[in-house]
Amino acid sequence: MGTTKKRLGNNIKSNDSFGYEVLDTSYQEEYNDVVKLAATICKTPIALISLIDSEKQWFKAHFGIDIKVFPLSIAFCKHTINSHSPIFEISDTLADDRFKDNPIVVGAPKIRFYTGVPLINKDGCSVGTLSVMDIKPGKLDEDQVFTMQVLSRQVVKLLDQNLLNNQLGQQQEKLQQQMEMQNRILSIIAHDVRNPIGAVKSIIELNAHKILNQQNSVELMNMAGKQIDGTVELLNNLVDWGSMQMLGQGFEKEKVHLRTLVSNMLNSFEVMASLKLNTMVNLVDEDLFIKSEINALRFILRNLISNANKFTKEGIITVYAQKEDGQIILSISDTGIGMTEEIKGRLFDGEHYQSTTGTSNEKGSGLGLILTKDFIKILGGAIKVESTINKGTCVYIYF
Repeated sequence: MGTTKKRLGNNIKSNDSFGYEVLDTSYQEEYNDVVKLAATICKTPIALISLIDSEKQWFKAHFGIDIKVFPLSIAFCKHTINSHSPIFEISDTLADDRFKDNPIVVGAPKIRFYTGVPLINKDGCSVGTLSVMDIKPGKLDEDQVFTMQVLSRQVVKLLDQNLLNNQLGQQQEKLQQQMEMQNRILSIIAHDVRNPIGAVKSIIELNAHKILNQQNSVELMNMAGKQIDGTVELLNNLVDWGSMQMLGQGFEKEKVHLRTLVSNMLNSFEVMASLKLNTMVNLVDEDLFIKSEINALRFILRNLISNANKFTKEGIITVYAQKEDGQIILSISDTGIGMTEEIKGRLFDGEHYQSTTGTSNEKGSGLGLILTKDFIKILGGAIKVESTINKGTCVYIYF
């Protein structure tokens, strides 16, 4: 009886609590074979593999009965589990005070005989039962009892194999996602990093060989500077995004004073904004805190503020945040050139991302917003964009 304390006792849990995730799934032939064999050997017209949740007994496989589910309140299965016995048998339900008034005894299918064996997993927990039933009183012999116990262990092995297959499938899917991420990064590096660096290299070589006159040299070097700025921003995005992808959902959250974080981010854009005569305003509530991953928040703010500055000239960029109905709403708005509905619809298209030239011909890859959305998703948030041509854009983030 040493392991019985690990079983469910009166606190019946769903089999899904143990990771099997097979409740309400489709019938499978290997489980059907088990119940057919149990019914044949035990010489009963009915055999079931029962799984449970907090409200119902559901049959993963059934033989001799068309009902697929019972309310847990009338299920024999819970008595099998709570008995803490290797086998639970009722020779005559009408002679047992616990069952004589049960709806499935007095009504269809009029069960008179029941034997159930708990399905005990490797942790010693009962996740369901294998049972046989008859419409007349009965009793299993030793060989039949032994067979039921062997078959119950086979059912648990099938459940464990199902769990292992699910885990392998998830791992395969994760590996596939990682491969896609690597291919995506390589594609970005090949196109959006190599080409600008090649162009800058050509400008430097032309200038070194004094092929350019002074005016052309100054113009091309300014262009090179802008190319380098855009490339550095792209590399920062790639490094941050790759790091966050490797961390997945497991990063640590901390309490962040949102106004201070926004203030620091705006300060880092002060020179870039002043070059375009843009004013930046921090309207985040002084008392507002958020529990989140600070590097992910920095990434999100950096990209959205950079975008607002890119498409605004002699305008205002405002960051606002407030708590409303249990969620934090953060917005980054500008009075810039805005965008069409068509462009807005492609902002987060991971397959065909592209960039629009800024008000001072700033270049970009279009990757920043794609990665920003990835980060917001990882943080459990949502993003919405509103924009009007020649009036500006506002990006809303909901945490």
